[in-house]
Amino acid sequence: MADLFDKKFMKERAVFKWHRVFIFLGVVLLLFGFLLAVILIQAKDYNNKVAPGLHIGNVSVGGMTESQLKNFLHSMSDKLLSEGFHFTFNFSGQQKEFLLQPVIVTEDNAIEFMYIDIDSEVERIMNYKKDNGLLLRSIDFVKMRFSKPSIKLKNIIIDKDKLIYEISEKLAQYEVMPMDASVKINNLNPLDYEVTSSSVGNVYLYEETVAKLKFAWSVLEVPYVNINNKEVLPTVLENDVNNITNRLESVFDNGNISITYKNPETKVAYDWLIDIGKISDWLEVHNVSEKNLAFGLNKKLVVDYLETLVSPKINIDARDAKFQVDDDGKVVEFQGSRAGVELDIDKTYEAINQAIIDRSVHNEGIAKIVQVITKKSEPNVNTGEANNLGITEILGVGISDFSGSPQNRIKNIKNGVDKLNGILLKPNEEFSAIKYTKPYTIEGGYFPELVIKGDEIKPEIGGGLCQIGTTLFRMAMNSAMPIVERRNHSLVVNYYNDLQNGLPGTDATLYDPAPDFRFKNDTGNHILIQTYMDLEEQKLYFTLWGTSDGRSGYYESPVVEKWIPTGPTQYIETTSLPVGTEKCQHAFKGAEASFKYVRKLSSGEVEETVFESYYRPLPEICLVGVEEKIENCFDESGLPLAECPLEDDGDGNSLIIVE
Repeated sequence: MADLFDKKFMKERAVFKWHRVFIFLGVVLLLFGFLLAVILIQAKDYNNKVAPGLHIGNVSVGGMTESQLKNFLHSMSDKLLSEGFHFTFNFSGQQKEFLLQPVIVTEDNAIEFMYIDIDSEVERIMNYKKDNGLLLRSIDFVKMRFSKPSIKLKNIIIDKDKLIYEISEKLAQYEVMPMDASVKINNLNPLDYEVTSSSVGNVYLYEETVAKLKFAWSVLEVPYVNINNKEVLPTVLENDVNNITNRLESVFDNGNISITYKNPETKVAYDWLIDIGKISDWLEVHNVSEKNLAFGLNKKLVVDYLETLVSPKINIDARDAKFQVDDDGKVVEFQGSRAGVELDIDKTYEAINQAIIDRSVHNEGIAKIVQVITKKSEPNVNTGEANNLGITEILGVGISDFSGSPQNRIKNIKNGVDKLNGILLKPNEEFSAIKYTKPYTIEGGYFPELVIKGDEIKPEIGGGLCQIGTTLFRMAMNSAMPIVERRNHSLVVNYYNDLQNGLPGTDATLYDPAPDFRFKNDTGNHILIQTYMDLEEQKLYFTLWGTSDGRSGYYESPVVEKWIPTGPTQYIETTSLPVGTEKCQHAFKGAEASFKYVRKLSSGEVEETVFESYYRPLPEICLVGVEEKIENCFDESGLPLAECPLEDDGDGNSLIIVE
């Protein structure tokens, strides 16, 4: 009986234990399911937010909505641009420093050497770790809450050539280029020369410096960059030159060099003489192969000669055929096409230089006449294409107002208008505003204006070009063209405000090499641009002609979501103005604006594009003339320099003021 009871008890106890296990497992599964549901719901909630725990550098952006992230990056971009680039560098054992503003402020634009492509960054960051399915994404987000990963901005646009130029200008007086040993010709008859000494150079590392600037911005830090320098050894030493001076007589005994050219169309022949006097002035030592030296000519001096005297006689720009529409809507030719010819300066220099090298290495086959080398360019549009173009009607018109523009700006606008008038675009061709309006030089027909660049006032070419870009943008939209590239101005400028409500938003900026304004001709037919500048009304009218396929396009008046105040005036000391003189750039209030562009296609499809524009605020900037600071008021013996400012100490003693 006892055994039976014990067995029953043990059986009931085992059942009880399993019940507890099942209950425990059920609770665990319930908790796990609840936790999983919470994680999945939160992961889904982050579909419209930045992934949790994410940082840019040391700055947390996790959980931000798209608009919050965009506003944050705009504010950080404004801060970075306003703070500028802070540089230190070493010169002769002394640590020096300077500040460079990465922007040129003109009357109608702000040109930035470096900027963040915020739209691209917002899209990239919003999609971070969201490629996987919901479950894997949820696991990643849980890990990120604890690991707090840090990323760098990738879409930082740099005009590297311009930036390096601006930095090198500041360092020009401190940089020493290495000097190769060479020869100096004192007299040709009789030949008298001396071997000049080589010297070590001290150059600054610009590529490395630009990389440091980009890195600092990529983690949202104001750049404080030390510009490293390095010693550069000469490649040609005195002994190397002494080994080839026995060939100097051969260089000059072979006499002058003639360079010749015959125009293939006019048959007019040209001849330029490079006499032995010029050869002696241009002569230097070249490495023609490893450990093999010869006498050659300085490339910069020869190129200057070719550009100044030879190119103007040879160069003919390729000219596209241009057409205009008469009062009856008929396309007529007003400019015929022609092929272009251009002096190939590099190859022509190489040919001239080789003639001199040959003199210094052998005595046979010495050339005294060099044919210039040219390259041909064909026009994009030939005159014969005027037939059967099918251009019959106006597709759309763009208008802008340039009232109040100074004279040089008006001249620049007119130059751009003239260049664009009659441009013909083939089917599927992409129009580029920069392509058809450059070069932005005095030779290209443009005039300079004075602008503030950091702590200096300097001339900048091409003010007013953005009037062209803005008018083209409006013309393309009213013609229902697909917009390929458009960037708004950095600043709110009255010239570009919308004609309907006077608000910013419907503008497009131009600056070589970027940003450009581009649209595509997807009509399947040729299209023609006609431009007109009304000097009385001070308005531009750009008309796009073509063959309508039933499409239509328009844009709504822009809306300003927010105005951004400018802040207090900034004062920058400069020695480029008389002491006490002020030169100010007026303030620009910032704004966030947007508008809708609508294309109604012939298929009945409607495409809507929202263009958002951010205009950064810019305070009034005033340059104030000050006296140049003298960094060292004592000579090597410790005595005060005469040019240092003196001040009485109150006891009749003169004290040197060290700033």
